[in-house]
Amino acid sequence: MLVVALGAEYSIDATPGFAEDGHEFYSFDGALALHDVLKRFKSGKLVIGIIGQPFKCPPAPCEAAILLDEWFEKRGLRGDIDISVVSQWGVPIPPSPDGTKTILKTFDDRNIKFVTEHMITSLDPTRNVAICSNGQEIPYDLFLGIPVHRVPAVVEDAGLSENDWIPVDDKNLATKFAEVYAIGDVTSAPVPKSGVFAESAARAVADHLIWEITGEGNPAPFDGKGSCYIEFGDGLVGRMDADFFPGTRPTAPFAAPSVLVADEKKEFTAVRRTRWIDG
Repeated sequence: MLVVALGAEYSIDATPGFAEDGHEFYSFDGALALHDVLKRFKSGKLVIGIIGQPFKCPPAPCEAAILLDEWFEKRGLRGDIDISVVSQWGVPIPPSPDGTKTILKTFDDRNIKFVTEHMITSLDPTRNVAICSNGQEIPYDLFLGIPVHRVPAVVEDAGLSENDWIPVDDKNLATKFAEVYAIGDVTSAPVPKSGVFAESAARAVADHLIWEITGEGNPAPFDGKGSCYIEFGDGLVGRMDADFFPGTRPTAPFAAPSVLVADEKKEFTAVRRTRWIDG
């Protein structure tokens, strides 16, 4: 039996001009390089653009805008910097009306622009503009992009992927190949690309394999549930409890930003660090 859990990679070259004039913070190397770029940025238009979807951690672009606002404010530079988030969606988090409302209010309070329903298709490094599918141009002095995601080349070369991802059975994450399963960001499962959903998918596959091998137990189907924490700055964190159960309309009740939820996130992180890294 084989369980494929290779995650998603980034296709920087899929967007013309991005490699030459854009930056990203989704990869470790990209985040390290961006650190030095941000230290040198003193004024101008900072655009955070969602280039392709699906992408890992849907709240991340909005979190980045809020945390950058806080960072530039502490450095006394915020008044000279315009921050925008450009999204293909009409709202920040479609399954969570309360989460969306809180993010938009935070944006309004912090003078962060949210540009909706714009798909960025390329950058023009000579003119410093992001070009959208509708022909509109968005000027920038610093562009931070959420890059196009794709399966690792080995997955594509093996013939496992269709329409960019590995198709799986929504209930047990089985692929079309006998005794081959796939979990996490590499799949077409109808859930966000996020570690918490990969974790619950792994449990579902493990239970199914135990039942298949031993005939024992009663494996529950993948439930598509997971909690997502959102940083709001000032030490406050909110939480969305998402339910993407296959065949139903996604919902994501929202716990308002608080120090209590921030402490909960610290505990959540500490448990996984011990389990997956330190242990």
